[in-house]
Amino acid sequence: MKIQIGQNIRSLRRKRQVSQEDLAETMGVTVQAISKWETGKANPDLMLLPKLAEYFGVSIDNLFYINGEENILEESSENILEHNSSWWAGIKESDMTTIALPDYGFYTPTEDTLCLMGDVRGKNVLEIACGSGESLAWMGRKGAKELWGLDISSAQIRRAGALLKENGKKVNLFVSPMELNPGLPHHHFDLVFSIYGLGWSMDLEKTIIHITEYLKPGGRLVFSWDNPLMQCIISENGKYSFSRSYVDEEEIMISNNGEVFHLHNWKLSTYLNYLAKHGFYIEHVTEESSYNRNEADVFQEGRFYSAGRARFLNTAIIIKARKTG
Repeated sequence: MKIQIGQNIRSLRRKRQVSQEDLAETMGVTVQAISKWETGKANPDLMLLPKLAEYFGVSIDNLFYINGEENILEESSENILEHNSSWWAGIKESDMTTIALPDYGFYTPTEDTLCLMGDVRGKNVLEIACGSGESLAWMGRKGAKELWGLDISSAQIRRAGALLKENGKKVNLFVSPMELNPGLPHHHFDLVFSIYGLGWSMDLEKTIIHITEYLKPGGRLVFSWDNPLMQCIISENGKYSFSRSYVDEEEIMISNNGEVFHLHNWKLSTYLNYLAKHGFYIEHVTEESSYNRNEADVFQEGRFYSAGRARFLNTAIIIKARKTG
C-alpha cells in the first residue's frame, strides 16, 4: 500500500467530471491548492479529509491509499477515457442503437436460446457499462435481488436511474470507467455481466482484475462484444476484405456524427488469456450467427452489421466464465 492522495483526487475529480475550479469552490480553497494536491506538491489539510471523502463517496482510507497498481491508470489512458466520456455525454438517446438482454448483439442467438445467465432470482448482479439500464431492468424482472451498474457516461447513468425507478426497482449506479473501482464491494456479486460493453475497456487486464474482485468465489462473468475480426473487415465493391491487422490489437479511432472516440481492438485470445490468468474457468464460448437467409443473400455496401456479413462471420463473441478462487 502506498500513499497516492494527489493522484486519487485527480482521478476521482475526473470521474465526477468536475473542474479544479468547482472542487476548489466546494472545498473552500483556491484552485492553486487543488493543483498542488494533484501534482503532489502539497496535501489537503487534515480537517478537509472527511469533506473530500464524502464528496467523492469513498472512505478516507480509500482517499489516501491505492492497494497495489490495479486502481492506477496511465495518464494517456485517463485522457482517452475522459474524451470517450465526453463523447457519450453528447450522444442523444435517439442516436443510440441499444443492445440489451435478452439480446447479446446483432445477429446473435438470444439469452432465451443460450441460457447462460442461469436463474438470477435472489442473486446480486452487476453490469459493466450498463448504458441506459435496459439489461438491468431485464434482470429485475427476472427476480435479481440487488441491481448494480457502472458506466463511464453520467448521461447514461441518469437514463438508467430514471428507467429503473419507473420500473419500481432499487439500483446502485456509479459513474466510472470500468478500468477503476469507484467503490464497488469486493466478493459481493453472484453475477457480473456486460452486454456489448466490456470491449470499450482501454486496459482490459485491469478491468478483469476488478471483476475478479467484485465476484464471490464461484461467481460468473457473462459478456458479449464484437468479434474482433469485425473491426478488420470492410464491405465494399461487392466483397468483404481485410482493411487492418487483426494480430496487432490496434487502438482504433472511430468517427460518429463528427466526433471521434477510441476503441482498443483486443483479440479473442487476449480476452481468454486474461480471464485464465486471473482465476477464471471458461465455461462457454459462443461464436454463432442468427439471421434470415433471405436477407443474407443481399450484399449491403458499407454496412458494419448485416445478415450478409453474419453469414460468413459471427458478428459477436459471447463468453461465460466462472471465478474459481
